[in-house]
Amino acid sequence: MFLLVVVFTSCNKKCDDVTVTPVKVTIGMMLPLTGAGSSTGESTQAAVNLALEDINHYLIDIGSALHITLDIQDTQTDSLVAKTKLADMKAKGVQLIVGPYSSAEVAAIKDDADQNGMLIVSSSSVATSLAIPGDNIFRLVPADINQGEAMAAMLLDDNIELLIPIVRNDIWGNELLKTISQQFNEAGGATEFPIKYSTTTQDYTSYINQLKCKVSFALLQLPAEKIGVYMVSFGEGTDILKLASADTVLGQVRWYGSSAYAENKSLPQDWTAAAFAASQGLPCPIFGYDETARDKWQPLVDRIQAEIGRKPEIYAIAAYDALWLAALTYLKTGVQVDINTLKNAFMFEADNYFGATGRTSLNAAGDRAFATYDFWGIKLFLNEFNWFVVAKYNNATGELVRL
Repeated sequence: MFLLVVVFTSCNKKCDDVTVTPVKVTIGMMLPLTGAGSSTGESTQAAVNLALEDINHYLIDIGSALHITLDIQDTQTDSLVAKTKLADMKAKGVQLIVGPYSSAEVAAIKDDADQNGMLIVSSSSVATSLAIPGDNIFRLVPADINQGEAMAAMLLDDNIELLIPIVRNDIWGNELLKTISQQFNEAGGATEFPIKYSTTTQDYTSYINQLKCKVSFALLQLPAEKIGVYMVSFGEGTDILKLASADTVLGQVRWYGSSAYAENKSLPQDWTAAAFAASQGLPCPIFGYDETARDKWQPLVDRIQAEIGRKPEIYAIAAYDALWLAALTYLKTGVQVDINTLKNAFMFEADNYFGATGRTSLNAAGDRAFATYDFWGIKLFLNEFNWFVVAKYNNATGELVRL
């Protein structure tokens, strides 16, 4: 009979922990920290800083050597500045960028990104003309054809027959107006020739006077409740509303807003403009929160609100998901890869990710495939004006629900 003795030995001296050399990768962030998009820029910066913290903790937990850093640049909500920032990031070797904010900025950098093998992931650009299969532009929000459908449903439900637009004169504003006009007109409505203002405008008085003339003429043809003013703006919408509030003609009709103005922080801070907006309605449709992902987005919204003192725009939550997808892409590919490998990995991760904005599956053009829309309106509550969701629209079912 043999006795097998197993002896466990230990090191006679202390065993050092295994040291993992970090593999750093820098992801670019192009944010509108100043300019007309600065409200979203503020909340997005807070969101991506939280994402960076969460991602790097995750990478440590799974034993990955990958370490994410950010190169955050202010585009000033200016397409020319965005081109300069892209060139700076290219010189630094940055290949994947989250942003920029506006469709005008994305359009300005698109050719350079395509030619230089740079992957762009915008969490807020929605212009329909940028929905191009095979390019290097991906967007975690749906193209504006969906917003057009949602707004047309709202206008028809309000029995609006004539829409009078005042529009930011850039690629986003013009394409959104075209989309909504087409869908509204096909449903039996009519759209007046738009009033367009330059993106560099500082004084909107002349445009308000033009708007008054159009509304006055319309009131000779239709009852006030059949007429709507459609404001397609960034943060400058607050200046427009403040001027309009002093005009009794413009106060007779309903007003409607657009995605880039929903939840803008400047409106609740201006009592005059906010009171006018609340009295005229101003529902603003924007890519909405997915209720099935509430357990993910609600804690994140709370964390951002604690940071900036207000609720963030939905685009900030989309940017949080965008940074996660960027990190997961590099985790799959490694750092030094060609653009096609990077794109294929990103599309795979997006199609298999469920984040704070829900499913991030992309369509053939690289844009978000699934969407619902929240209509945000301004209301007085406890002697303060705040943004509230006043209606929801489901693109899949075509159902508009007022809250």
